[in-house]
Amino acid sequence: MNTRRSFLEGAGGALLLSFVPWSPAYGAQVVDVRVWPAEEYTRITIEHDAPMKFKYFVLRNSDPVRLAVDIDGLLLTDKLKQIIQKVKPNDPYISRIRVGQNRPNVVRISIDFKTDVDPQVFSLKPAGQYRYRLVFDIYPATQKDPLMAIIQKEESEPDAIKSLLAQVAEGQKRMEENRADSGEVDQLGQILAGIADGSLAPMRPDEEPKGSSKPAQKKPAQKKPETQLAQTKPSKTKPARSPRVRTLVIMIDPGHGGEDPGAIGRRHRTREKDVVLAVARILRQELNEIEGVKALLTRDGDYFVPLQRRVQKARAAKADFFVSIHADAWVKPTARGSSLYVLNTRGQVSTANRWLARKQNDADLIGGVNLSNKDKQIARILMDMSMTSQVSDSMVYGARILNELSRINQLHRGKVEQANFAVLKAPDIPSVLVETAFLSHPEEEKKLRTRAFQRKLACAIGNGILKGFGHKSRLG
Repeated sequence: MNTRRSFLEGAGGALLLSFVPWSPAYGAQVVDVRVWPAEEYTRITIEHDAPMKFKYFVLRNSDPVRLAVDIDGLLLTDKLKQIIQKVKPNDPYISRIRVGQNRPNVVRISIDFKTDVDPQVFSLKPAGQYRYRLVFDIYPATQKDPLMAIIQKEESEPDAIKSLLAQVAEGQKRMEENRADSGEVDQLGQILAGIADGSLAPMRPDEEPKGSSKPAQKKPAQKKPETQLAQTKPSKTKPARSPRVRTLVIMIDPGHGGEDPGAIGRRHRTREKDVVLAVARILRQELNEIEGVKALLTRDGDYFVPLQRRVQKARAAKADFFVSIHADAWVKPTARGSSLYVLNTRGQVSTANRWLARKQNDADLIGGVNLSNKDKQIARILMDMSMTSQVSDSMVYGARILNELSRINQLHRGKVEQANFAVLKAPDIPSVLVETAFLSHPEEEKKLRTRAFQRKLACAIGNGILKGFGHKSRLG
């Protein structure tokens, strides 16, 4: 990023980049204009009905710093002029926007900034409910968010792979310490030994866990969540443990955001992104009142965070645990209840779980990720590495959370399930995805809209986390 800035200044303060992702198509119409301001970055989206050519340049030696974008094949309309009114005085980065017909069939958008910025301009093909989109992401040149500053620094390091491997090794050490603190050493040791010799595999959603003392068959009335989760309960004779010295860091991930609303309720049009952010904020507040616990959010507003960046934030914070919060939806309104997922690293998953994972993993397409940027941290190199330890730990902690959820809501299924969610693929941080309830179910949508139920969900998730890490405190 510093290299780019030096190049810009050395070139007289102006950079001209041309993007021709498609052949020119004159007469494109603006469908909508949206602005998503946030401390992390501001996004401007121009949604249009046909492909367009564009080019942009950044004037850094001007006062103020300015971005100019020329859009070919577009006429200046009242809809496009709305972009001026959508920028609020309290926007962290944008001071003013001007729009004009620069020449026939070419519209110029000029944006003046309050501070030095690192703008990214890119186009997106139709995805989800959206048509073509031209996106301006306005990032600060110097990050205000300490986690983002760490990520920015790491991305600029010449040996990103070496740095990432060191992070993973450090994360594995934290996982071992947490097992010792929670008294799960023997149990997890047996699991890992079983996996190593091939006698045990991570539980699949369509089978019962090996080693369970539950009879092969039971009457439906006897299938209580507490009974089904019993195999993960710690031994009653825990070894004495010394008080935790290191702060327990929990990264809470409210799903979706910004351009990506997530699921939408059938009756009240409740947006998933709003519900899960409300639950996540309550959970953060409650956990931060516990001594020795620090809770953070991957997003604290209505803006989109790419899936990989959510994992990067957890790693930058040296998180001990990652919980992604969602609200489910299904094609049939009868589906209801809470669910919890950990990563599936091998074996088959059910059709429903594959569908759900694909829907959540498509968030980057709907939310809009700049695919022209290379994966600087090269995190995906590690995606195929063995994550048996992470998944095993996630199963144990996840079972605690699911058991707590069963106290305040019906369970969709009474066991921890597995699916290939991209947001769970941190090899060094136990990670779970919680589907709090179904927005597609009329009664559950109504409950999800209430502060009381949001608080119950937050406390249940938090109590499961605390119990998994051996804390005696309870929320709520």
